[in-house]
Amino acid sequence: MSAMSPSRWRQVVGSTMHCVAGDGIGILAAAVIGSLLDLPMGLEVAFEYAAGFLFGWMIFQALFMRDMMGGSYGKALAATFYAELVSMNGVMAGMVLVSLPWRMHLSMAPPSTAAFWFVMSIGLTLGFAVAYPINWWLVARGLKHGMMTIRPAAAPMPAMAMAGNEQGMHDMPMEAGMSMSHETGGSTTAAQRLAFAAGTFLLLAVALVISFRLS
Repeated sequence: MSAMSPSRWRQVVGSTMHCVAGDGIGILAAAVIGSLLDLPMGLEVAFEYAAGFLFGWMIFQALFMRDMMGGSYGKALAATFYAELVSMNGVMAGMVLVSLPWRMHLSMAPPSTAAFWFVMSIGLTLGFAVAYPINWWLVARGLKHGMMTIRPAAAPMPAMAMAGNEQGMHDMPMEAGMSMSHETGGSTTAAQRLAFAAGTFLLLAVALVISFRLS
């Protein structure tokens, strides 16, 4: 393990928390809007997925990593797309296993009730648990930066850490002098990345089938 890495699990926990925070905001906002608009459950789930992915990708991932890509937001979007996509599949898989059946059994409790927020919070907790091994794979293979990385004393601080405490809390490089390795696929082949992504989509599909059957 690198001298910069206090422990892999701490990096992955931080990375997964970062993922769930961004995706969760989008999912919750879409769930509130979908409930107020009385959208059909299938359409609301699709809306939640799209909102969670776009918010997590465009704000929590690309925007906060822009400085690591030389200030280019476009490059940051491209570099973080894959990791955000497969992470989102894990978060949503765990989320629907709780939110769909529970909300249906609670007669679709509206956002003005405590039951709505309790169910959604439990759903996000399960989403974290499902997304954790996905983020482990991503971090271990250089496709995503583990958070809470410690640099050697002689290594220069990254630009994003010097920009302020808020941005400095986000994902940092795993090794001194290492560029955004996930920009070029990390230590994986295109076939491996494709297979892993397909696995996360299969996981999400299975979770959706189970959720609708329980609803």
